[in-house]
Amino acid sequence: MNTKKNNFIWFCVVVFAVSILWDILILQTGRVESPFFSFLMWIPGLTAVVFLIVRKEGFRKIGWGVGKWWVLAPAVLVPLSVSLAVAVLLVVLDLGAFVGRVFTFKEGMVEIAAIRLMLGNQAQSIPFFFLNFILSHVFFLIAGSVLTLGEELGWRGYLQEKILRRFGLNGGFLLLGLIWGYWHAPVILMGFNFPDHPVLGALVLMPIGTVFLGIFMGWVYLRSRSIWITALAHASGNLFSGIVFQLVDMKKSDLYQQILWIGFWGLVAIPCLISLHKRKPVFWQGE
Repeated sequence: MNTKKNNFIWFCVVVFAVSILWDILILQTGRVESPFFSFLMWIPGLTAVVFLIVRKEGFRKIGWGVGKWWVLAPAVLVPLSVSLAVAVLLVVLDLGAFVGRVFTFKEGMVEIAAIRLMLGNQAQSIPFFFLNFILSHVFFLIAGSVLTLGEELGWRGYLQEKILRRFGLNGGFLLLGLIWGYWHAPVILMGFNFPDHPVLGALVLMPIGTVFLGIFMGWVYLRSRSIWITALAHASGNLFSGIVFQLVDMKKSDLYQQILWIGFWGLVAIPCLISLHKRKPVFWQGE
């Protein structure tokens, strides 16, 4: 067996084996409420670090630089736009309703109801509210990136190039998305993301969603050449998904909510893939 060509197989074996052990710990300590739950995200990244050291591949294979800053805008704004579009469409189609007014402007002041902000939720002036809102979300994105960096370092930083080189853009993104999706299966079966449909979520919906999301994340990484911007894009997706899954109260099955979410990411994935086919990505890591 050509171990160099099959590095990605051994990487996946180790990531899944260690993750299953950690999933057992999560299961025994509160399931999705476990204090160990979030640290699962760092297993792919830490495994990548071990492989880079043991196989002497070098840390320069990761895009550590700030890369192309223009990609920062779609990295943050695309997840926000998807969340807003799904939420509005759910309400327009009468499949759900907003849980209440998130904030209300009244007599030059803002009253905040459904969200928490760093500088407080008390009634505040409009300029102070906008400062509070922006600072809070910048902080939440940066804090979230600390965790998402673990996944992105493993999936995009280490694994993506190996799979795309071997299977091409279409096959590579499909395979990487399925790997990423089924890695989530144990925690989804515990009630994460699809609490009312854990089996359907684990076996079908999550893998489809991660294929689409993986194309977007892969596009961000290949165009920015920065693992930091890619981690920020992942954190943005996690943060702004709250607009859909926390602020919209479903009148019908939450499957509509989840399928629309996945469908919109499919719409995002199409132009990302077309863009990569039209202007082939340059793999800067090498072999």
